[in-house]
Amino acid sequence: MDSKQLFNERIQIFDDAVRMKKRPSRVPFVTNDCLWRYYDLGMKLSEALVSTQGVEDAIIQFQQRYQFDLLLDIGDRNPLQMTRSLGNYEYLINDENNTMMVKEQCFFKEEDYDNFINNPVKTLWEDIMPRKYSLFTKDMPLETLQNTLGKFLEYAQAMEKTTKRLIDECGVPPILDVQNGARIYPAFESLYNFLRGMKGLSRDLRVRPEKVKAFCDTYHEFFVKNDINNIKKVDSPTSCFTAFAILLSQNMVNRHQFETYYWSYFKEIADKVVETGNTMFILSEGTTKHITEYLQELPKGHFCFYVESDDIFETRKRFPNLCLWGGIPLDLISKGTKQQCIDYVKRVIDEVGADGGLILSTDKFTTAPQDCNRENLLAVSEFVRNYK
Repeated sequence: MDSKQLFNERIQIFDDAVRMKKRPSRVPFVTNDCLWRYYDLGMKLSEALVSTQGVEDAIIQFQQRYQFDLLLDIGDRNPLQMTRSLGNYEYLINDENNTMMVKEQCFFKEEDYDNFINNPVKTLWEDIMPRKYSLFTKDMPLETLQNTLGKFLEYAQAMEKTTKRLIDECGVPPILDVQNGARIYPAFESLYNFLRGMKGLSRDLRVRPEKVKAFCDTYHEFFVKNDINNIKKVDSPTSCFTAFAILLSQNMVNRHQFETYYWSYFKEIADKVVETGNTMFILSEGTTKHITEYLQELPKGHFCFYVESDDIFETRKRFPNLCLWGGIPLDLISKGTKQQCIDYVKRVIDEVGADGGLILSTDKFTTAPQDCNRENLLAVSEFVRNYK
């Protein structure tokens, strides 16, 4: 197949997998890789990540080697060029272990709740941004601003170029439709992941739950609704999904808190996806067992859910309504034999994806050298491409 034929085939198998009306011609095989690619390609992490060309080269070479149907990360997960241009060095790179750690930082203080609720945009620009980015101040020199704008433009152009090369040279579609869809960060997730952190938010839920709820109301109204309104009906898909959302905070809350701070808002997002006949990928981590009843409410044929920690076979029984993303244990792909990997993947496809509803990947992100074995990954990729 040429790149155009591959592109069209991939669009179709993703749609068939999520719609769950029939088994796709083959199961989509995707990569959750975060950093392992740089080790696999012999690149030094600290050098590649701060170079837009280095990131682009790694993505294209990685795709050409393993022939994935989609890459979850194309270099947009950790945009160091942008964050460092404003003085944020929260990403700590270890070349020896090929890892990158992120310091948990709390940029949103307890006293910021009232200000945010009254004027969210002003609070973000005048209070939060200067804490996160040390160079972002009222007295910021023009040269700093020009450099930052240049880095942001360079990054945007690099992502656009990488996406185009993946389409034109490799036949790989983008993960979402930026014109008719949206990348959505629900209010509670934004508070948890980017502003308060686990420690701060855990305390807030005990001490000031009403402030957390008011924050979510305000954030959803000012920021999330714009993204929801951007989701439109698509007659001919040009991406694997129309929309994208994250669900990471469920691991720190109980069922009641999940319903109050996450689900009550997410339902509006889900309703718009269904109303427009679209599909959404939900990136999650940890377990979802305690929120099963909520996810079972999602209509079949629209949502793909990343299964990281829960057993993929048990999860299929709990969620007959969801397409599942995952299935290959990291321990197996890194330490097993090629035949063990192939046998297990065949079982996952036959039992979990018999009638669609499966997008195959490792269950966790690959980062460190020991997270994956090249020969095993090549063997699995070849098997999945040819198993009909």
